[in-house]
Amino acid sequence: MHHIIALSLIASLMGVVVATGDPVHRYAQLRAWGQPGCRASNLGKEGIFGGYIGSCKPLDKYDTVRSVSVESIESGCTLYIYSNLHCHSERIEVPLNRCVSGEHEYKMYKLSCDV
Repeated sequence: MHHIIALSLIASLMGVVVATGDPVHRYAQLRAWGQPGCRASNLGKEGIFGGYIGSCKPLDKYDTVRSVSVESIESGCTLYIYSNLHCHSERIEVPLNRCVSGEHEYKMYKLSCDV
């Protein structure tokens, strides 16, 4: 009986690893900007690794983000940004090598992948 419990626990833990992806592999890289247009006020880049797939994460804790671009992204993954703090509404897809820009502030991101 203990072996069955141990096997089911191991199987469920393996499922978590598969569902979230490889924690040391970079699945996407975004760049945040403090001004609309992805040209002015570069706030830096953010690598998104497997442990963050499906998680709602802040774009920047200290600066106002007005535009976002995706510099690289794995096939089967999509990056979304949000202007709210909970990633529940106002979802905007950020395509590869495109700038998503607006007058309002973007606060959070979520990477969705078919892993």
